[in-house]
Amino acid sequence: LVRDGGCAFPGCSVPARWCDIHHVVHWADHGPTSVDNCVALCGRHHRLIHHSHWRIDMTTGIPQFHPPPWLGGASRRNPLHAPPDLVRIRE
Repeated sequence: LVRDGGCAFPGCSVPARWCDIHHVVHWADHGPTSVDNCVALCGRHHRLIHHSHWRIDMTTGIPQFHPPPWLGGASRRNPLHAPPDLVRIRE
């Protein structure tokens, strides 16, 4: 939640205290519960991710959201909560 500061979906301003933690690689598919595999999402966007064709990519350590093909457009992230230069120290 510290990394995301709130719902990580682009344009969403819901604060962290009202967010769920979403596993990018689902827990049921043996996805780890780790910072590199989890993202904060509000209830609305958590449902959207589960029931639509949006995709989340964590290769940069910051959640990047990819819209479904029919919406077009580039991947995006939410700069509202966390500063773009946030650096996470790895152990």
